[in-house]
Amino acid sequence: MLSGSIGEDKARKIWNDSGMEYCRILALRPELKKHKGAMTIPAVALYRTLKEYGEDAESLLNRYGESMGKRFARIIHILTGIPGADRLVWRYANGVMKKASDEKHGYKRILVSEPPKMYGVDILSCPYHELARELGNEKAVLCICHMDKEYSQGFRHIRYDRNSAVSEGARACEYRLRFDPEKE
Repeated sequence: MLSGSIGEDKARKIWNDSGMEYCRILALRPELKKHKGAMTIPAVALYRTLKEYGEDAESLLNRYGESMGKRFARIIHILTGIPGADRLVWRYANGVMKKASDEKHGYKRILVSEPPKMYGVDILSCPYHELARELGNEKAVLCICHMDKEYSQGFRHIRYDRNSAVSEGARACEYRLRFDPEKE
């Protein structure tokens, strides 16, 4: 995707330099390898390198996040097309979401509602966003938010809404999931 936007030679240079920036970040802060939001570090490295080369880092990374999210959504859509898989996913959504966004993983959240009608959670603090902000590049993490928003649309019969995100300046990431037998 990067090659298509800025050309193969420049993309290769940026990719190589961002790998070096990633290593530099970890050399300066080796404790970040075990950070709850360590997935942020490659995004920050690429964001910084794109900026150094004069590219629109936020736009390029967000498009990448959306593109990857759509790819994952197609896979999720196929898997939840297996008879009964949609109901199985919904049955365990509450537990999975609780475990995936608990304080042990670096999140601060408020549970808004639980199934059977809706699973709702407000994420007040996210380890990915916190780390990106600490590293001085909080916009780098938006690509993860874009990916999340896209892939979550792939679930059959589960309606997903997230109209706000901490990384976009909101008070919370408001996740709302509802079982909807009409949604394909």
